[in-house]
Amino acid sequence: MKRSLICIITFIFLIVLAGFPCPAKESKPKDIKPGTDLNFGTIPVLQALPLFVAEEKGYFKEMGIAVHLQRFNSAMEKDVALSSGQIAGYFGDIMTPMVLNANNIPVKMVATIFSTPKGQRMFAILASPKHTGKTLPELAKEGISVSSNTILEYLTARLLSSKGISANKVKLIEIKNIPLRLQMLLSGQIPSAVLPEPLATLAEQKGARALIDDAGAGISSTVLAFDERFLKNNADVYAAFMRAVNKASAYINGHHDEVRTIMNRECRVPEPLQASFPIPFFNKLTVPDHAQVIDVYKWLYEKKIIKKEMTYQQIVFDGNLP
Repeated sequence: MKRSLICIITFIFLIVLAGFPCPAKESKPKDIKPGTDLNFGTIPVLQALPLFVAEEKGYFKEMGIAVHLQRFNSAMEKDVALSSGQIAGYFGDIMTPMVLNANNIPVKMVATIFSTPKGQRMFAILASPKHTGKTLPELAKEGISVSSNTILEYLTARLLSSKGISANKVKLIEIKNIPLRLQMLLSGQIPSAVLPEPLATLAEQKGARALIDDAGAGISSTVLAFDERFLKNNADVYAAFMRAVNKASAYINGHHDEVRTIMNRECRVPEPLQASFPIPFFNKLTVPDHAQVIDVYKWLYEKKIIKKEMTYQQIVFDGNLP
């Protein structure tokens, strides 16, 4: 069992790294009742913005629950915290809950918090400033820097496949550290790389060229996930949490100027982009898309990252969203 847990944590280390809702009617904050505390993990990325806004605007308290956002610097720290019971739920990519679940850690996705729309990307494959004249197939053959066995590798495979570039024509260059990957891209040490926003935009400002991105592709949703035991025993807290996040999303969509300061601080937007980077649009929470969940699962299964046969119902919680 100990050896198995070490293997799970080792894999998690490789994992990196949404209808406009009508604003809810204002209501007086409810008294927080005993037993309504929730430790919830997150990381400093744009897609988690509703969580930070809900905390700062007092929406969790308004719904009668005490939510303690636990901020982690890496996905590894966050995922290990869930595995060890330090947090009851977390924000993250669509892949990690499947890996944990397949390794008998009872976690399930409950909702999609962000799904990249057509007009805004969250990930892109970019050419180095010294390789901007080359085509995507050429750069795929020369090398694309990514972190293997992660959601970024999955996105890379699906984006290249959409352009008819098969896996056997792609050279992947392993660089796990994203800031280092950015630095090596800009210096020309690697021909191309996969970067998340806002670093993709920063790279473009410094001369890199975006070759393809995930805007509207339906392959890069981020989700909220909970320990299944928490969900079964705390239905009211779960429902209140989701209502608070929906209210925060609606607030973001209607108050861009007011939330920019929160986004810059909590999502660590680079200083050159803090005044101009677009505020993401957040839909009301939705159940994770069946087709996308199964596609990610099949990719993991084919790569033997997950060796257990699983259904959508085993991966996604079937509770009703508020």
